[in-house]
Amino acid sequence: MEFDLFKNQVRFKIALELIDVDEGLSILQLNKILKEVPQATLYRHMNAMLEDDLLKIVGINRSGKVEEKLYALNTQAYKVSQEDWQSATYSERIRFITYYFMYIIQNYKNYHERIVGEQAQDQSTFSFVKLNLTDDSFDDFQSELSTLMKKYYAVGESEDATDRTVSVVIIP
Repeated sequence: MEFDLFKNQVRFKIALELIDVDEGLSILQLNKILKEVPQATLYRHMNAMLEDDLLKIVGINRSGKVEEKLYALNTQAYKVSQEDWQSATYSERIRFITYYFMYIIQNYKNYHERIVGEQAQDQSTFSFVKLNLTDDSFDDFQSELSTLMKKYYAVGESEDATDRTVSVVIIP
């Protein structure tokens, strides 16, 4: 796969629509969402993505004699432990990172659609900072960041709280 998912716009659009849709979508459902993609093209790309183990079949909708397969992203193939990450090839790491960023993109898309519908102000932010750190300072930074994330993660769910996605990428 490597960068192929980003090179092919149809597959990228399919994957974006299937992020966080554990119950899956049929090709007909995807065709309604991706109106600009002909149904035959969707079939072709879905079959290729299934063959490449990017998708899995999670169910079947039956309507009379007609059966529709429900497809979802094969996320199990992209969950990686620290040990697996350390032993992963460059291509395997790129695949995992690709799905990570797709997840972030889809989260922003969902957020944006919600705020547009509510006519609310966009409160999303992002930053890119290069830090000039020694190895010891870098270790301290990562430790402090981890402590901060754990502090707020441990707060737990509250009825009056809103889910917020915080994404951090560190390239040493």
